[in-house]
Amino acid sequence: MSRNLIVVDLETTGLGPQCAPIEVAAINVDTGETLEFVPYVDLSRVSIEPQAFAINRYFERGVYDAMLNPDDTITAWSDLADILSGNTFAGSNPTFDAAMVARKVGTHWHYRLADLAAYAAPALGRDPSELPGLADVLAALKIENRCPHSALGDAEATAKAFVKLRDIYAEQRESAR
Repeated sequence: MSRNLIVVDLETTGLGPQCAPIEVAAINVDTGETLEFVPYVDLSRVSIEPQAFAINRYFERGVYDAMLNPDDTITAWSDLADILSGNTFAGSNPTFDAAMVARKVGTHWHYRLADLAAYAAPALGRDPSELPGLADVLAALKIENRCPHSALGDAEATAKAFVKLRDIYAEQRESAR
């Protein structure tokens, strides 16, 4: 059975383990299926790092207007678990996002994560100890992020990068024959 590549990106109230997801996007790179939601979060009960809100522009973009109610949030997390089930969790620094998702739904995905930086490093001529960030990968591949530091914007750009890199590696394999 072949696994699909599922790019997941979260925006959160900060970078620590006590922070909460405030915006979620997932894209199945192989089918195009997309899930995007703004989970219910009682901001008075979670750790908030102001810099995180400045970077992801949560209030400026009006993301909070799309916040689900608690019941719909449970359904959305369940939908994400279904999309991830048996597939490969991918992203730009997926370890962070996977840890956050695991706190909400457990680990339903294949145990190995697909990290864009590690996947892109050979194509960009980078040493494994000097992995590029998302912006570096996108610039090198000439991919625009239509909405940086938003869950869907980063997920879409990351998915496009995985597709472009798959094509690059396929061409390299073909030319090596």
